[in-house]
Amino acid sequence: MSPVSVLAPDLGVAPRARIRRDTATQRPHIPWAEAVARELSALASLADEAQARARVEARLDGLRLALHASPFHARRLRDAGMHPGDLRGLDDLRHFPVLERATLAAHWDAIPTLPTASSECVVVRSSGTTGAPVNVVRDRRDCLLMWAVLRFLLARAGARLPRRPRVVLLDALPGGLEYSVRLPILEDGALHRVSVLRADAAERLHRVRPAVVFSDPEGLRWWTARPELPRPALMLTSAQHLPTALRDTLTRDLGVPVLNYYATTETGPLAWECLRTPGHFHVFAPDVWLEPDSDDVVVTRLRPSVLPLLRYRPGDRGTVRRDACACGFRGWTLTGFGGRGACRFLAPTGRAVDAWAVAWVFKHHALRAFRLTQDAPEGFLLELAGASEPEAHALTERLVAALRNLGWASPRVAVRHEDAAAWSAPAKPQPFRCLVTPQGH
Repeated sequence: MSPVSVLAPDLGVAPRARIRRDTATQRPHIPWAEAVARELSALASLADEAQARARVEARLDGLRLALHASPFHARRLRDAGMHPGDLRGLDDLRHFPVLERATLAAHWDAIPTLPTASSECVVVRSSGTTGAPVNVVRDRRDCLLMWAVLRFLLARAGARLPRRPRVVLLDALPGGLEYSVRLPILEDGALHRVSVLRADAAERLHRVRPAVVFSDPEGLRWWTARPELPRPALMLTSAQHLPTALRDTLTRDLGVPVLNYYATTETGPLAWECLRTPGHFHVFAPDVWLEPDSDDVVVTRLRPSVLPLLRYRPGDRGTVRRDACACGFRGWTLTGFGGRGACRFLAPTGRAVDAWAVAWVFKHHALRAFRLTQDAPEGFLLELAGASEPEAHALTERLVAALRNLGWASPRVAVRHEDAAAWSAPAKPQPFRCLVTPQGH
């Protein structure tokens, strides 16, 4: 496998081995990207549920072939006395075994259908939002998928692109990696990664004048503090909890629609949060099937891929049901999504501060390896697992500096070393807690 990097704006993925410059190879995939967007649009407006299910079930033919070709799936189904041909319809899925994330992590190299897939593949590593990173094999179209989905999302948001649009990945994490590459797959545009830690970040954004911006909530906060910046047609964010107030500020004060989407490194894009009904995530059918009427997210990927995923459980909470939304969407919607839960710390002034604003401090720590609890107006307890004393000291210094920048004059951080097993749970970890209540409560 030849390593490929920075092919798609998947902010939940660690940077790959190198930046790919031969972007002209994207051109043959433009008709495919346009077809993906058309299919998503067709399913999002199809009111007849029976017809919608039939279109989704038509994808099962390809999945059955992939299960045959996957060494892991073929062996697993055989051991369970099952066969890929037993999957005749969506209702049959409940009889098949669930694929847990730990199992994917252990067998990541046996699940792909490499003998029948394109030889151009790459291994990427997830960011570990479930507490442990996973190796994921991707083919060329897996790496380009988000650009196809972006076409669909731009249409849903009513955003129009200029000629040769510029896209910015606005990075608020340490490291300061920056680059610029051509982007033929999106209207012959260009892609720029800009770090907010660089002194000339605002100046560079003025030069680039991005039509689309991808970032995390911390990057969006940085943007709101600079109302003089150019107005993109659309801003997108993923991977972390997006406070409603932050999205409202960008939309109301800056006039920029903000689209929050749900994706994992393993599955690709799964759903996007409705622009009119917060908390309702509309599913990207027919590319994926999220099983209805369950308390956990269970995903079967139906888009052709080198990595077939059958009843995969990423560790998020939520319930899927058929929906006719006020935004015009017709399809399956995820509600009660609890994978990246909100937590607000209380500053000494009484101001609520999104706890995820300090998430960058823990960039190199799995979410199951730490827990930060505010237990006093100026006091925090940092529980760490598997960290040495020098690592804990350096982490504490960065955390104190981050808290000061957020409004704490003299933050105190006590460190306690713990066993990570004490926090283990099937659902995603919640690394931030607040035990402080506003005065008078």
